[in-house]
Amino acid sequence: MNLNRTFGRRLLAASVALSALAGAGQTFAADADPGAPATAEGAEVREVVVTVERDAAAAAAPTKASLDETQPESIVTGKFIEQATPETGGWTTVALIAPSVTGITSNGGGIGDYNVVTMRGFKDGQTNVTYDGISFADTNDPTHHGADYLPASTIGAVVVDRGPGTAGDLGQANYGGAFHFFSPDVADHFGVTQKLTYGSFNTQASVTTINTGNIAWLGGGKLLLNFDERRSDGELSFTDGNQFNQLAKFVLPATDKLTVTALYAHEWTRFNFEDSSGPGETSAQVAAFGKNYSMNNDPNSEHYYGYNYERKQTDIAYIDAKYQVLPSLLLENQGYEYFYSNKTISSNDMTGYLGPDQNGVPGTANTSAPNITKAPQSASDIGGYNKLNDYHVYGDIVRINQDWSFGTLKVGGLVEGSQTQRHNEFIDLTLDGLPDNKFQPPKYPFTTNAKLLENSDWLQGQVFADFYWRPINGLTITPGFKFVDFTRDVNAAHENVGGGAKNQALVASNTYTKPLYFLTTNYKIRPFWSVYGQYATSFVIPSLSALYVTGADLQGLKPQTTTSYQAGTVFTHGHLTADADVYEIDADNLYNNCNVPDPTPGNPTATTAGFCNYGKARYSGVEGEASYALPFGLTAFVNGSLNTAKQLANAANAAAGIAANPAQQLENAPKWTYAAGLLYSHGSLEGALTYKDVGSWVVYGSNTSAYFAGGAPTYFGGYDTVNGSVSYKFSHFALKLQGLNLLDRRAVTSYAAPFYTFQAGREVQVTLVAKY
Repeated sequence: MNLNRTFGRRLLAASVALSALAGAGQTFAADADPGAPATAEGAEVREVVVTVERDAAAAAAPTKASLDETQPESIVTGKFIEQATPETGGWTTVALIAPSVTGITSNGGGIGDYNVVTMRGFKDGQTNVTYDGISFADTNDPTHHGADYLPASTIGAVVVDRGPGTAGDLGQANYGGAFHFFSPDVADHFGVTQKLTYGSFNTQASVTTINTGNIAWLGGGKLLLNFDERRSDGELSFTDGNQFNQLAKFVLPATDKLTVTALYAHEWTRFNFEDSSGPGETSAQVAAFGKNYSMNNDPNSEHYYGYNYERKQTDIAYIDAKYQVLPSLLLENQGYEYFYSNKTISSNDMTGYLGPDQNGVPGTANTSAPNITKAPQSASDIGGYNKLNDYHVYGDIVRINQDWSFGTLKVGGLVEGSQTQRHNEFIDLTLDGLPDNKFQPPKYPFTTNAKLLENSDWLQGQVFADFYWRPINGLTITPGFKFVDFTRDVNAAHENVGGGAKNQALVASNTYTKPLYFLTTNYKIRPFWSVYGQYATSFVIPSLSALYVTGADLQGLKPQTTTSYQAGTVFTHGHLTADADVYEIDADNLYNNCNVPDPTPGNPTATTAGFCNYGKARYSGVEGEASYALPFGLTAFVNGSLNTAKQLANAANAAAGIAANPAQQLENAPKWTYAAGLLYSHGSLEGALTYKDVGSWVVYGSNTSAYFAGGAPTYFGGYDTVNGSVSYKFSHFALKLQGLNLLDRRAVTSYAAPFYTFQAGREVQVTLVAKY
């Protein structure tokens, strides 16, 4: 542990010294060599788009690939986001059109945690999510919340990397790929845009965007301000909420060589949410109330919306200094922080048929009253909990690029630390009285019944080097190396150890180190046609929840690892842009349920439920996308994928009694994706019609593992959706009509026994836009 902290301090000192000496340089100069991929971390959104849109087809395509890419990727530009994605969408909605990407909201209105995205069967937490090069995620594991940080109005472009990337792609979870989001460009000229949206479920939204343009007295500095405010009743019953996001981005050309960019984005959200079930409905609830049921307005019920709500605050900020020391030498330093606070009040259990607590429904006993039977509490009271998840992450990234005639060397590193406070305490919602929708200490808390009272932190360092070698014209070969050193500490007065049956203090630390290797190549057969290949390794560390069940036996779990093999081709010329790829990814050290030594003192021979590294899996498939620019501003596009994700037979599985069944798909891994559509932009009229289909998937009922078949399989047929929009511009105004899920499909989108979630129904929105 001390060695790790020494390593982190040295890396931090190096980054600070580098910043002081030279500021920082942009990852790619304006005249960057075309052999270097434009989508690596640190690139500006303008560079991402300009290097790709070299002809009419690529400019109009909703998703496209770069001729310089070294792994499968899809670039989604701000034009498509504005034209075709939901006005009240978030960062999860703008990437769904890409091949192999799946996920769809289960509640209309655009507020609340009702959507996560997956890719190639890799679930959330196994892929990086970055914003302007900063990887952000929860601190208990690298998962995400779709309602937090970034509404669609704060996103200028998206790059979906279906692979581990290069060594310079920094973050905890390049295991399954990455979603790179970029903030909007700051305009050189003054302008104001106001959007007002009204739609289904009493959804109301306002987005105000102000660009100051170049300010002479600030030496040409320019500022972007964006204010996104929205509220909605939600499609699901009693799930109303509000969300307010403010973003400021300032760009200052301090000298002809030094540019400083500062960004700050803050979001406040409050919404009613059934946290204990996460969300979803039981089959009995669906039969009784339909697919739109979530909560009710009965204060005598555990389902009462006033007992189930979340208040969140998030922010993300950075200062990025870019300095071109020499024509061939570029430096960059990016200091950053991000913050998350989730304050939740929830009932303990939402599985009851109607309530069931004090409303007299026959045959439905109180399911939410555990741990609250001490005087003056009663077993008929409605039990709940008070939950806090509050973390702050801070870090610094250094990048150095040196160009020669024969290649480019990119080196750098990251140092990052976190501080987290979490608690989960049982409370008596009945004795607390009707809540006033404010988060306040409960009148009757029971700290002796605390499920969780925990502080944790981490310190990680990553160093990398990529060399883009150009031995001959048109050929780029890029070997890369990254070393990761990650230490996590936990100091808990109460830890949920032993599957929730035992609570004990836990003070411990675990360290993971890993060298990672990369080798990619790109060859331009013609200026408009390239081929590429990739070999790469990656890993993701065990989640903090592994500490709950393994106690102090922290070194037993190993990081999950992957080895990726990918190859593909890109063609973009004239009216056609197209790309295709094949991939095979071998995964090792997968988690599976097992019995481990009981960590409770006094039980040296006992065992308890835990996790072990049993298993190997293979992800493989083929992907492709194409767009064709037709006359009169019309563009047709199509993309799709065939994906397999299967368990492999191995000795460790056999020793653990886990039967290998290579014929079965892993859980929650769709077998295909397909998308098609038409885009139109000519004169004052714009329109989009898109279709997305996600293939069948399976869960195994009696096994809670995310990977292995152990129970009876339940097969789901997938889901599809048709979205459309049309807008007309006149003078400084535009009117836009948008329909989401036009065919009103309501398929099952997830299942975690006994809860089902369903695809959100048809939604219509009207937006008035004014530009000055």
